[in-house]
Amino acid sequence: MLSDISPFRVAGNLYFVGTYNASSHLIDTGEGLILIDTGCAETAPVIVESMKLLGFDIGDVRYILHSHGHYDHTGGTAELLRMCHAKTLLHPADRIYLDGLEESFVPDIDLVDGYVLELGNTRILCRHTPGHTEGCFSFFFDIEEGGRHLRAGTFGGAGTKQLRRSQLDRYGISYFARRDFLRSIEMLEQESVDVFFGNHSWHCKTRENYELSLSCGYNPFIDGNSWGAFLDETRRKLVSMLGKGSRKEFINYAHRGASEYAPENTMSSFDLGVKMGADGIETDVRLSRDGVPVLFHDGSLLRMTGVDGAVEDYTLEELRSIPIKKGELEDRIVTLDEFLCAFGGKGLRLAIELKGDGVARATAELLEKHSLSDGVVITSFKYSELLDMKVCAPHLKLGYLAKTVDSELLERMYRDGIDELCPPANLVTPELVAHWHALGFNVRAWGVKSDELMERALEAWVDGMTVNFPDRLVARLAQETENKED
Repeated sequence: MLSDISPFRVAGNLYFVGTYNASSHLIDTGEGLILIDTGCAETAPVIVESMKLLGFDIGDVRYILHSHGHYDHTGGTAELLRMCHAKTLLHPADRIYLDGLEESFVPDIDLVDGYVLELGNTRILCRHTPGHTEGCFSFFFDIEEGGRHLRAGTFGGAGTKQLRRSQLDRYGISYFARRDFLRSIEMLEQESVDVFFGNHSWHCKTRENYELSLSCGYNPFIDGNSWGAFLDETRRKLVSMLGKGSRKEFINYAHRGASEYAPENTMSSFDLGVKMGADGIETDVRLSRDGVPVLFHDGSLLRMTGVDGAVEDYTLEELRSIPIKKGELEDRIVTLDEFLCAFGGKGLRLAIELKGDGVARATAELLEKHSLSDGVVITSFKYSELLDMKVCAPHLKLGYLAKTVDSELLERMYRDGIDELCPPANLVTPELVAHWHALGFNVRAWGVKSDELMERALEAWVDGMTVNFPDRLVARLAQETENKED
């Protein structure tokens, strides 16, 4: 089985033995072979055949290094291990990906940052570069070519698509993977690389450079500028993707439902918001006197019902008898359980704001009862309530409703794993949002009380906003799409 790229010597003792879609590289140390990445399951026989064409035997492979755990870098390992007695290396965090392989394996050595793999004439420095995956690694080693001492290196996970919000949410990965990715690039920029080889062929133009090398009279892989240029382009791609993604994956949250038109935090308001085209619903949770989570914003009942007292002063049965009003319209109070029955698992994003002590645990229990976590973000103006939720349900996404934002707050949120920043709409600017994105935060604006503030938030490229008038936001986004098409 032949590769769609002919196997060849890259430089020194480094060889390409993979395919266009799944690069694999071989290092001849003089005392055995080291293989970097094994491609997909179907790539294994291609690697074996490529090695034969270059005069190598799969049985001489002593180590298999994995840049990360994705199937297109580990899929061929199990089959290759039946042909050799190599030891395999992978970061422990990426073992989760091996469960999805057609045929899995158990890594022999857990990679740690700074690990040096030494065999024969080669010492490979292994650097932890998380972002693409939590356990992603990049590799660096010295080679000789034409009497020159050169440094070869690869970025073990340069793809940015995995850092889209939808992908991170799908796999339950923190948005801070974006920050890790950018910090990995900063670290990699400190490495001097003369021979850049990519773990996907398009990273370093493997096919083009190989074909060029056949006729140009020099080795195009030896280029001291390509490494830095690639890292610059990778950073640019991520920043651009985050900006564009803020529109492609934008969430229009109906704030307490379509609360400009219906009694807030009621079924009529939620239903109307969905009918108007909202992608999500934002609501507030408090506990009744008998400990039932109910949806109500204010501590006092007075504004929405005309009745004195707090929600916490009444049992659920008593609250049921108190109408929720907006002008001539009336509805009744809703429990969180009813809300989740009606709107959970329907493809809507749910933003649930915690109001009061003890509500975190009760909310977590109901979300678990309904098997809901994807598409749910728990928010609060009270930081301690988010920490309570972190203890109750560490897997849930959390968002802090900030009134002001400074570097101390951002570092605290990063440290505590609160990965959605919710600033007021009158605070956001394109520069600030770009900065917050680069730090790994999802950014959702609140306090959007007018068309002017809605426009300000959109121009700042936020990832979503809560609005009382989801229909007007739907119309504004549709107009933007029409203008692009024209």
